Amino acid sequence: MKVHTSTLNAYLYLGQYDRFIASLPSENPVAFDLFYRGFGEYYRGDWAAAARDFDRAYEMEPSLLQARIGEALSEGIRHQEAQGIALLHETERKIEERGVRDPEASYKIAQAYAMLGDKTSALRVLERSVNNGFFPYPYLASDPLLEKLRREGAFSEILKKARVRHEQFRQTYF
Repeated sequence: MKVHTSTLNAYLYLGQYDRFIASLPSENPVAFDLFYRGFGEYYRGDWAAAARDFDRAYEMEPSLLQARIGEALSEGIRHQEAQGIALLHETERKIEERGVRDPEASYKIAQAYAMLGDKTSALRVLERSVNNGFFPYPYLASDPLLEKLRREGAFSEILKKARVRHEQFRQTYF
């Protein structure tokens, strides 16, 4: 199994953060691996380790989408939310310019916006992510990184759309 597949994220999406981190390469990690290690640590609440890995990933490859998301989260850990949000806005603009259509990566941008307190952007990107094909309803419904959005009416509507698409997918393929 390649580390750059969504399959590996199953541990993450199941909330098995220790197993997720243990499944990542530990020797000579690339920026992508460091982002995901930091992301697992972020979920566990190990802010120092998350910031260390996010910052290292960004230093190694600042143009990598995931490294930019991690650096935005790292800014939040340092209580520099406005800088993190600015980095996410710039990243989102570059994605649009380049026509990138990775709905799972977009979801991570939505998570970062939510954690940094930009609910409007988080909901906009979350809806785009679901519309473009990332709709694992059980994960979306329980993801702790989206907690700040749960009381928003738009979140409920996006979640309903994800549930419908998730159920249609299950009926078609399982």
